[in-house]
Amino acid sequence: MRALLFNPWITDFAAFDHWTRPLNLLRLASLLRTLDWDVELYDCLDRRLQELPGYAKLKRHRFNPYGAGHYFREAIPAPSAIRFIPREYKRYGVPIDVVEKRLREMAAPDVVLIPCMMTYWYPGAQEAVRMMRRVFPQACVILGGVYAALCREHAEIHSGADAVITGKHWPEIVVRIAAAAGAETECPGDGRTWIEPAYNLLRGDSCLPILTSIGCPCHCSYCATHSLWPQFIQYSVEAAADSIERCVKEFHGTDLVFYDDALLINREKHFLPLMDECLRRGVKARFHTPNALHVRQIDGDVARMVKRAGFVTIRLGLETAHPRLQRETGSKVNTEDYRRAMRHLLDAGFSAREVGTYLLLGLPGQTLESAWEACRLAAECGSEIKIAMASPIPGTPLYEKESDDFIIDHRRDPLLQNNSITPWRLRRFALEDVRRLERFAAETNAVLRKNGRFLALS
Repeated sequence: MRALLFNPWITDFAAFDHWTRPLNLLRLASLLRTLDWDVELYDCLDRRLQELPGYAKLKRHRFNPYGAGHYFREAIPAPSAIRFIPREYKRYGVPIDVVEKRLREMAAPDVVLIPCMMTYWYPGAQEAVRMMRRVFPQACVILGGVYAALCREHAEIHSGADAVITGKHWPEIVVRIAAAAGAETECPGDGRTWIEPAYNLLRGDSCLPILTSIGCPCHCSYCATHSLWPQFIQYSVEAAADSIERCVKEFHGTDLVFYDDALLINREKHFLPLMDECLRRGVKARFHTPNALHVRQIDGDVARMVKRAGFVTIRLGLETAHPRLQRETGSKVNTEDYRRAMRHLLDAGFSAREVGTYLLLGLPGQTLESAWEACRLAAECGSEIKIAMASPIPGTPLYEKESDDFIIDHRRDPLLQNNSITPWRLRRFALEDVRRLERFAAETNAVLRKNGRFLALS
């Protein structure tokens, strides 16, 4: 059997590549190879393709010193459900004509596997399915990913795929894929089985994704991780260390990105031994944690270890500084936990340029005053402010909760779950309130980067 793993475009009002790589497709590729399938990957979000229009001129724009950067993008008409948003809607990734030309040069696959990460990115997946119908009309087209898992009925009706396949662990998913393609098979293993990503499919990319665990023991009201992966499983330290070492020494990775949702949980048995082992083996790389570290797990030992091991991007999940909202969203962290973690990180030698704190805007019951309080707290503790718009996602208590705070019914269409819509979704916040907070964050971050400390801004 021959499989094409196709990572589709992002369709959204805004998108930036914070080391986004198709990790689940890479893990899936490894399992399919064990079944002697031929596997090929095409990533529409690959910013390194030299056939991108204006590549040479815009190369510096697309790559920051650590490998993150801007996608190539094209304005497209917004779907009718979100046309009321006065922002330009775009398709992010390799232009359609460039993609189709490359696909027509490939050997025809028997199966095309298309993931869709965000529920509201499904127009990009629909476009991918339509393209496969044109280019590979005999192939079995299968849709998976977060959208398929959380909005299965919508995906089955609207995606155009031959099958929508999800599961709770990868060997199970592989068996279902094979069955849909008419190739009954077995795939040994379960959720605890270590799966080495097929890094060679990234073709020389120096930014590589790392996953040492799956799931999360927390049950935050705004997060769908528990719905997607009900079990929290940490893989063996030895297997994870082997993979990290191969990333650096065999695949020449310079920037390794942890995709774990709960990297520091059980830190004495997992994270600290893992980093100790990487240091013992002489692994040298820059590490990044865009998914946010659990604040409560950061003590002096952890802070010193992340500094010693080479972490240069630290993201913390505070979300809110309001005690009631902290409790209502899952009690993952409180303000004193956060202050303590920041002191440990600053004592270990981290600067505001390296540490950023995610703060959610748009939680039910949140006031403008509490949002300002959280922003000032992060800045005063020495962290950059990273405002993230809260959005009701299927599979979360936030999605199910009836709230007078929301003007828009997010259940009507997955497109309305887009966090870019949040400023227009909220009854308590005026659009200018949101813009004022965003300006404060941008100005404060600039001051922190320049001076290393917070200066009160009007």
